[in-house]
Amino acid sequence: MDAKTTGKIINSKRKEKGLTQIQLAEILNVSNRAVSKWENGDGFPDITLLPNISAALDITIDELLTGNKPEPIVKIVEKDTSKTDKLLNDFKVSFIASLFMCVFAALLGSVTEMYCIWAFPILFYTHWEIMFAAVSLFSTILGGLVFFIGITRLHLAYSKKKIFRLAAKKGLSLISISTLFPLTFLARIIDFSRWGNFMPYVMLIITAAIIFAIVKCYKKIKDIENENADKNS
Repeated sequence: MDAKTTGKIINSKRKEKGLTQIQLAEILNVSNRAVSKWENGDGFPDITLLPNISAALDITIDELLTGNKPEPIVKIVEKDTSKTDKLLNDFKVSFIASLFMCVFAALLGSVTEMYCIWAFPILFYTHWEIMFAAVSLFSTILGGLVFFIGITRLHLAYSKKKIFRLAAKKGLSLISISTLFPLTFLARIIDFSRWGNFMPYVMLIITAAIIFAIVKCYKKIKDIENENADKNS
């Protein structure tokens, strides 16, 4: 412990605080002559006074004795990604489950309706056709509900823009698959005697309209993603 070093520090910090030797002496309950001796390096404060001097000058005891300022403690805060990763994984699982149910509904429903169109020249529903159509409809609705729940859970950790980027294309693919069964079901309930030979053209027009709508939606999604990317760059 160097008396002169400590004295210079006391003098410097006292002046920074705007205190006189008398004021500092009153705070420490010592004489102003003692403070003067410390600052001149002619004496060293009693070791029991070091905590009080440090508190009065807003410095640490180590800084008072050596003049070295303590290095600031940098607290490294690691971002907790476990929650976001879990939500993202849950969303992927919900999409896979929804995709399976929509594909199952599309295959079961469309194959059933196409077979009935080919097998029965008139509109005639059988018990198994009604059952398969009901199962297909239920599977489609359930798939959409599971996907919606997955999207809703993403709001716990992601912004709306991020959710849009994650879910837009997946949702569009599910909609594209899900239209297959309603399309064949529509063909089944159309009055054949009324449309006759125009039936293939009607179905072609409907199919083209659906494909056009899906393509337009996909392009719109891409445009929005590009705009967001330009804003973030």
